[in-house]
Amino acid sequence: MLGRRDPQGDLFRPDNVLRGHVGEDSFYGLLAQHGGEWFSDESFSAIYRDGMGRPSVSPSQLCVALLLQSHDRVSDEEAIARSAYDLRWKVALGLELDQKLCAKSTLQRFRAQLVLNEGAAQILEQGIQTCRQAGLLKKGKLSVAIDTTPILGRGAVKDTYNLVSDAIREVVQQACELRGWERSQIVEQEGLSRHFAASFKGAVEIDWSDEAQRRALVGQLVADAQVALQVAARALDGSVAQGAETQALRSAQRLLGELLAQDIEEHPEDGGEPKIRQGTAPDRVVSTTDPEMRHGRKSHAQPFTGYKATVVADTEDGVILATDVRAGNVADRQDAPALVASAAERSGQRLDEVLGDTAYGDLETRDEIEHLGAEVLAKAVPGTRAGKFAASDFEIDEHRGVARCPAGIESTHRHRVGGQAPRSNYHWAATDCAGCRLRSQCTTARTSGRTVVVTANSTRLWGLREQQKTEAFRTRYRKRVVVEHRIARLVQLGIRQAKYRGMAKVSFQVALAATVANLFRAAACRVSVPCTG
Repeated sequence: MLGRRDPQGDLFRPDNVLRGHVGEDSFYGLLAQHGGEWFSDESFSAIYRDGMGRPSVSPSQLCVALLLQSHDRVSDEEAIARSAYDLRWKVALGLELDQKLCAKSTLQRFRAQLVLNEGAAQILEQGIQTCRQAGLLKKGKLSVAIDTTPILGRGAVKDTYNLVSDAIREVVQQACELRGWERSQIVEQEGLSRHFAASFKGAVEIDWSDEAQRRALVGQLVADAQVALQVAARALDGSVAQGAETQALRSAQRLLGELLAQDIEEHPEDGGEPKIRQGTAPDRVVSTTDPEMRHGRKSHAQPFTGYKATVVADTEDGVILATDVRAGNVADRQDAPALVASAAERSGQRLDEVLGDTAYGDLETRDEIEHLGAEVLAKAVPGTRAGKFAASDFEIDEHRGVARCPAGIESTHRHRVGGQAPRSNYHWAATDCAGCRLRSQCTTARTSGRTVVVTANSTRLWGLREQQKTEAFRTRYRKRVVVEHRIARLVQLGIRQAKYRGMAKVSFQVALAATVANLFRAAACRVSVPCTG
């Protein structure tokens, strides 16, 4: 049942007596003054049942505790401890000196309910509303910037041997829990004991430099996986297909199957033992403890393993209007139009312009965002390597089928390609380019000349690339730095490292940090100081 904070309060409670001591304008003082109005108990009523059970701990206090936890970057255990002995937390939470907020499990259950019921979006929206009440987001037109940043995953990343072994162990564990079997007996009976050691590779003795021995071990691993899947099938025999009690086992079963398919060739072309698959499978699972995280790259020089957070921020006031978290291997531009639309809806303004880096500069993403009524300011994907002539530097006459290079040499060697993406390829012979004075600026090909590809969208792309060279574009584009500053603030609040496993929980972490950042902006504007929080 929904519990409520006493609206009367107590004149001698720390939030009244000691607020000046911890700082009226500190984060703790601000939550003491406004936490109850920003996050009311009634706004969380959807996750409680009316008239059932004892009144809960006030959800508005629990929400404030989560914000304090994000601000101070502490664990659940430390958060509860601070509610008991830290005067700043007592002031913010409105607790008596001898009072503790709740048990650790209560805070964890509240967070879990918020994650399940999209409570992060509710908290973020309330933070945005607070910014609006403080005088921000008042302009009729909205200009936003969008960007992504890596989040390092919490799950353990292992090689194929240990990944599959971990999955075997989880399948057997879940099967035994479902049926109440004695695990040690099943493990001994099925010969799977080495998968319950600290490390599968550490439990086997082979010469790792010997390919034949490695392949033999892979064969044994596959055989053990099949045994584990048979154990799972026996445990599920007679169970309801969609029964809630079987879902953990079915998930473990699916994960083991995925790992075998992505990493192991069970029937290699040479007819020998199964072997580790060469190359990396698309969307490869890299962890059994967090199967949703992926290998990704922020740039060619910045690989990471985990997730990507996308942030949309108002370029005028620096308010974070939307956040999203996806697997690390997902393209930055994916779902960008929907996220921008969500940001505009939360701001209550008319979307006027969207700024992004090259990741959002492709024509498809531009068209989808412009369909929302906004102008897109993003750098188009470069047409060629830096220091080389781009296709736009060539004079193309598609009607005549003639192309002229920067050196003035014409080519009529045009090859047209049909299909869904028709294009024309113009070729210059090796003899055309061999003695050209501009060759070093045009091509590195040694046995052939330059080729220029012209598509239906080429003219538009060339125009965009020319536009982004202008001073007017550069002046407007500088506003994109706001989202970089907002991301830097979120990194200060701890989002670079995931605190939890699973995309939904990491999304909650990012949204909570964004709310803390927004409350700082609102607070700064309330006291008429520069909004630099």
